[in-house]
Amino acid sequence: MARYVLRRILLLPLSLFLLSLVCFGLRQITPGDQVISLMSKDEARLANDNPAGFDLAYHRAAQTLGLDRPTFYFSIYNGALPDTLHRITRAQERAMLRTFTLRSGNWPGVQQYYHELKRLAYRVENDPAITPVIRRLLIQDNFENAATSLQRLTGRPETAALQEAFDRLQSRDRAVTLLLPAFSWHGTDNQYHHWAGKLLSGDFGSSLVDRRPVATKIRAAAGVTILINGLALLLVYLISIPLGLYTAGSRGSWFDRLTTVGLFILFGVPSFWLATLLTNYFTTPAFNMDFFPSMGLGELPEGASWWTTLRIRASHLFLPVVCMAYPSWAYVTRHLRRSAVHELNQAYIKTARLKGLSRSTILWRHVLRNASFPIITLLGGIFPALLAGSVLIERIFNLPGMGQLLYTSAIERDWPVVITLVLLNGILTAFGLLIADLGYRLADPRIRLSSPQNAAT
Repeated sequence: MARYVLRRILLLPLSLFLLSLVCFGLRQITPGDQVISLMSKDEARLANDNPAGFDLAYHRAAQTLGLDRPTFYFSIYNGALPDTLHRITRAQERAMLRTFTLRSGNWPGVQQYYHELKRLAYRVENDPAITPVIRRLLIQDNFENAATSLQRLTGRPETAALQEAFDRLQSRDRAVTLLLPAFSWHGTDNQYHHWAGKLLSGDFGSSLVDRRPVATKIRAAAGVTILINGLALLLVYLISIPLGLYTAGSRGSWFDRLTTVGLFILFGVPSFWLATLLTNYFTTPAFNMDFFPSMGLGELPEGASWWTTLRIRASHLFLPVVCMAYPSWAYVTRHLRRSAVHELNQAYIKTARLKGLSRSTILWRHVLRNASFPIITLLGGIFPALLAGSVLIERIFNLPGMGQLLYTSAIERDWPVVITLVLLNGILTAFGLLIADLGYRLADPRIRLSSPQNAAT
């Protein structure tokens, strides 16, 4: 067992590394411009009035996010492209340069064209005939559309150098470089290394919506989700363990059949639908059944005693905890019943009966331990659930937990929060699987964790 645990722990960094690559990839392809989101409103307005000032502010914000670095430790790219293209921090301008270079292979010509565009953008301000065209050309990665836009500037002396640069970039004297691959080693000065290093130090970045640290927002929501899921798990065990054992002990009886039908019906009811019905009937006075307060956690009066706190919190959390717990009742009960029935047919149970042990003693002292795999499985799966929460339940009951945070962050395109939640959920999933495997071994010594089949002998 110790060897298995050591091996799993040694493999854990590799799993976390692969998970971090996935999350980093998601970070790279998220829609929108997170640099603009980080800039202040005054800096964003400079795009129209002061292009040079806007570029300077944009570059500073990109440096804060580490976007002025290469993406990874190395890069494999087309030989016509320069290895410094990442220094163009605006993604739309970088896409234009890449497209034009891959069309002709003439990077020097494309570079000169870009410099002329920037020169005009800085010098020609608020000219209704030139300024809109220049701004459009800076992000125009379609060659034919760019040529059409340049035709509108024909005959204007201030744009003559730009038109000459556009003609020169079409030269295909260097087209052979398009057929050659290139490799660059960037070392540790790259976006991934910078991002991963901040994660390891506990810095998950800042929210794009309210500029608050992501760790602060997650910490505030995690307590609510842990409380709800912890209570739901306790409720599942309090109901499912006795129910699973006693239906196994009285298999074939009316109690067993009635319990089976009731659990399967309950399991088929969607939790979000039941949660909606409960809130409509039991939290509003319209049906004269407002037994529970409205949604949320409730407001505690200043200096509230522990009893007042417990009463307010319990009245608000009862319905969401039930809605979180009941889908697992059928799962745990039926799997525990099946395992218990299997154990009841074993020879050691017959020996226990011959010794005169009561049914309750046999079920609780002997059968439960060997039939506890569904309980352990649920316990291992609760780790990611503690963080991820239930988006639907927390949304319906307006609870400020992790599910609600994930939902609102996705709607508001607050990608640093979303990606951090995905990463942390993956980490807890890995730890949950390890805990479940160890639980299997502790529950049944016959389980050989070092065995490829990982099954009881």
